[in-house]
This record gives sequence, C-alpha cells and structure tokens, in this order.
Amino acid sequence: MSYVVCGMSHREVRAVRRISLFSVLTVAAFFVIGLLTPVRASDKPAYDRRTPVVKVYQDTHQAVVNIAGERRVSTSVWPGFDWPDMFDLGGPRDQRQVAVLGSGVVVHEDGYVITNAHVIKSAERIKVVFSDGGEFAAEVISADENKDLAFLRIPAQKKLPFIHLGRSNDLMIGETVIAIGNPYGYSNTVTSGVVSAVGRDIEITEDFWLRGLIQTDAPINPGNSGGPLLNINGELIGINTAVRAEAENIGFAIPVDTLADNLRDMLMPEKLRRVRLGLSMGRMKRVSGYSGLVVDSVSKESPADEKGIVAGDIILEIDGQRLTSIIDFYIKMMSKEIGEPIKVAFVRPSASRLQKQTVELTMEHRPLPDGRRLVTRFFQMQVSELTEQAARKFGFQSAYPILIVTEIERGGIAEQAGLDEGDLILQINHATVRDVRELSQEMEKVNAGDLVEVKIMRIAVGIFGQVQRQYIARLKARSSESGRYSL
Repeated sequence: MSYVVCGMSHREVRAVRRISLFSVLTVAAFFVIGLLTPVRASDKPAYDRRTPVVKVYQDTHQAVVNIAGERRVSTSVWPGFDWPDMFDLGGPRDQRQVAVLGSGVVVHEDGYVITNAHVIKSAERIKVVFSDGGEFAAEVISADENKDLAFLRIPAQKKLPFIHLGRSNDLMIGETVIAIGNPYGYSNTVTSGVVSAVGRDIEITEDFWLRGLIQTDAPINPGNSGGPLLNINGELIGINTAVRAEAENIGFAIPVDTLADNLRDMLMPEKLRRVRLGLSMGRMKRVSGYSGLVVDSVSKESPADEKGIVAGDIILEIDGQRLTSIIDFYIKMMSKEIGEPIKVAFVRPSASRLQKQTVELTMEHRPLPDGRRLVTRFFQMQVSELTEQAARKFGFQSAYPILIVTEIERGGIAEQAGLDEGDLILQINHATVRDVRELSQEMEKVNAGDLVEVKIMRIAVGIFGQVQRQYIARLKARSSESGRYSL
C-alpha cells in the first residue's frame, strides 16, 4: 500500500526521516555542550538599570521630608452640645492628642519647606525629618487653607538640598511623573505613573473644593500629602494633596503654577508684617541675555512706585545677589527691616534700549486699618467686642473676648446673607477673630468683590433653655459707596 504525505513518495519520506533524526541528534549534542559550558557574566548583554525614574529619585529624595507632629482634639462629652473651646461651656470635654503625619518638600536651600495646610492645621508642634535622620522644629511662616498650602521654615545650619520649581502649564497627558513621600509613615517611598488629566476639580468636604488639580495614576496614599510630584527632569510640577478613597490609582496634586501664584499672596512682605514695599512678583523670565523675575504689579504710591518700577520690569538682583526663583525674592525680603536700604537691579523690556538700572528701596511701616469700618463698608453691618455694655444689651451675663454683631443695615449684604443683631462672629475666612485687632488683620485682606466666609454662632432662648447654632455665612464684599448691594 502506498502512502503520500503532502505529495511525497515512500522513499522520499524515509530519506526525510533519516535527515530529521540526524538533525535532532546534532541539536541535542550542542544543547548538552551548552549546559556543560558556563556562560560568563561578560557575555551577557548589558542594560542600563539607572532608569530616568531612578535618576530623579537619586537627585531629589534628600529634599523630601517627613512632617510629624501632634494636634489636640477637644470634643464635648455630651453629644449634640459642642460649644467652641473659647466658651468653656457645654459640660466636660474629652481631649486627646492626634498624630500629624505628612510629607513636605524643601524649595530653598536656606531651610524653607512646602506642604499641605491640612497636614499642619492646628498642630501644636511640627517636626521636619530628613531621610538621613536629621530632625528640625518647624515654624509656620504662612498657610492658606483655601488652597491647602503651607510654607514652613526650619533652622538649617547649612545649605540644604532643594527641588527647583518647574512649570505645570505645559503638562502633557501621558507624560511620566514621580511621587515621593511618606505613605503610612514609610519614609522616602517613590512611586511613578503618568499625568492622567489636568484641570480637575474635587470636593474635599461639603462646600470646600480644590480646583484645577493634576490627576495622576502614580499611587498616592495617606502620608503622601504635601510631598512633591516631579517630572522626568526632577522639577517640581505639583504638591500631592488627595486621593480618591474608593478607587485605585486616582490621585491629585496642586499644580506648581498654582503654588507659585499663591506664594506671591502668602509671602508678600505686606502679608507677613505691617510693612509696605509695593512689589508683586511673577515667575522667572529671560530677555536678551538677562534673567530675572517679572514684576506682576506695583501698588500705587508705594516705595517701588515712587522709585519708578513698573509692571513688566524684570528684577535681576537684590543687593548684588542674583535671583533664582520667586521664592528666593520673598525670602530675601523677610530679613529686611523698615528703613533698611534695598538695592534693586532691573531691566525694562519695553524700553527701546535694554539697559540695567539700579534703584534703592526701603520698607515703610503700614498702619493697621480699622476692621470695624471695613466690615461696615463691605457688609453694611456694625460689630464690636462683647463688652459689659454689649453683654447687657444682648442678654449675655458678662463680657467675653469675642465679637458681636450690634447693628444690621436694611437691604445690605449682611442682612441678605441672613445675619442678625446679636450674632457672635467666630471666624473670618477660617481665621479665628476674638477682638478688633484680629478682625482688622483679616479684613485688610478683603477686597471689593471677594467672597468672604464668616462663621457665626447664634444663641437663642427656647423652651429647654439656651440653644446655640453655628453656621457659615458667605458674603460678597461690596462697598456701600458703590450703590446697589448684591450677594
């Protein structure tokens, strides 16, 4: 019987079988020889294990710190009757210490650290711990809870490693990002991912939103808050702030451009002290070989205005030292006293001929405005401290360090927002105000058109005695001189 395999004869098939058997034996022999002959490490192909992520970590991790501390939490033992601590009422209170844990990033060699405001909020003691074990007590220079940013200072004895600010306005969806922090206390943990989206708005708590955030799939966990989000060049592009609890690999960071814009408001000499200089600074810019900070705006009749500096000028040097960042400028201003000369070198890009100019500025004393007058002007109501006279008028037993609404103008902003005479003012824009000075310090930050949050306590007498209620009133600052009021 003849068989044909794919059109082949019996003789051809037997020949193929002989050749196949020979081939198998030959391959087997080479395989055995290969097993008996060791492969030298030098014969293996070499790969560069130092990937871009590894390089970024090695270049930056020493500038990432652990933020540790404690905050005291006080609650009423009687449920549903939780008076503020300042009143010392509402029965016995339960007090306990709660650990503070987060991350931070050194942004200036002289010992200045950025973190989230929620990390250090109400903390009694703040400690900054470096990867080498070095510990420093930290001082809060400025904090903005609305933007969830805080600026700290530590007493550095030497120049510290720091991370340079990058830019976030040119982020590309899908580009590699690296997060370094202290999740669950595991210090200097690095994770990587990509930019998943930009411009995200998230609601942190009821009616409190963070807007314009970077979304990333780089794993971010509790304890990462306040740590850096870096690009592949090791530049700071964001501050890690939140993670979607019910999802995996959905984290958010505050863009570095938002950080830079807010540092201008947080670190201006006028915001930190009772002084006036008049310079509001922008980011670094290079023009025809000159590199410096752009002047965003100049306050009218300020020292800078009187010396001829205008918006658009580029500040090159302060007292002969070149500027390296917006942070560098404001840190230099922190050490300047009233009347101390400040030599400012700048160029004016709008001039027909670019030429370096130098002027001498000095800080001026800035008097504290009367917060009561600003409240009347912007909200059309009158407030005072709870004096003995005010206590008698509104039915309180005695004077107390707190502010009370004494008069409401009909049709004004305060009345439209639901405020009433006798209401107690606890906070303005999350800052506690107990007297006219603290009121003035907060109200001087308010400009016409700003939306201001005022925390109110209203006390009424009911069938079962005194009943207190706290609520937040949101008032849009509107000058009584500008005509019609509007919320």
